[in-house]
Amino acid sequence: MNKMLDCIICIDDDEATNYFNETVIKGMNIVKNPLFYEDADIALDYLSKPIENLKVPDLILLDLNMPKTNGWDFLDKYVTKGFAQKFNQTKIVILTTSINPLDKIKADSYECVSELVNKILDASKIQGILKNQFGFQFESANN
Repeated sequence: MNKMLDCIICIDDDEATNYFNETVIKGMNIVKNPLFYEDADIALDYLSKPIENLKVPDLILLDLNMPKTNGWDFLDKYVTKGFAQKFNQTKIVILTTSINPLDKIKADSYECVSELVNKILDASKIQGILKNQFGFQFESANN
């Protein structure tokens, strides 16, 4: 695979999870500009910058269960602040440990959400997201 995304934003309040996600994502060499935030409000502040002053995210990986501004709050603000239109090519994938089927129904109610994936994020899950959302193909590990 020789395609790369320009920017991925990962939003998760857990420092260890962000470190793990960063290690996996950087190790896969799939993105030029990975950004990691432990606070959804700081990520929203970044997205509020004039478009010429930021890396437009191809993909946002969003945790649901966070203090202060959780994933649902982030999505509500993302829509109401016009980011869904501003970044209409950006794919949002929710990462969660929840097995509640109502979370899937709620996620599907947001047009800007492309997919819901269960944590823990690993290389095979990232490959699945990139295949589903961007059509990336990966060589089999058995080759």
